[in-house]
Amino acid sequence: MKITKDMLDLAKHIVEQKSAHFDPSKFEDHYEAALQELLDKKQKGQPIAKMAPRTSAKVVNLMDALRASLESDKSSSKKPKARQIS
Repeated sequence: MKITKDMLDLAKHIVEQKSAHFDPSKFEDHYEAALQELLDKKQKGQPIAKMAPRTSAKVVNLMDALRASLESDKSSSKKPKARQIS
């Protein structure tokens, strides 16, 4: 695949916009903090609350959604248009 100059320029622009100085001391790892909290509770013999089971999200088939959208556009375009009164 050949990358065009426009695509490369766009990629450079995005990287420049998102680049910033990273200060590791300001980074907060929420996963590590939650894990440490669980370990502390376990060591102290405290009960650990079970998490509710995740419910799976409704998966949408994009092709079916696009086809339905096209069908609705076709059916709305078949309606007779109102005549203009001059």
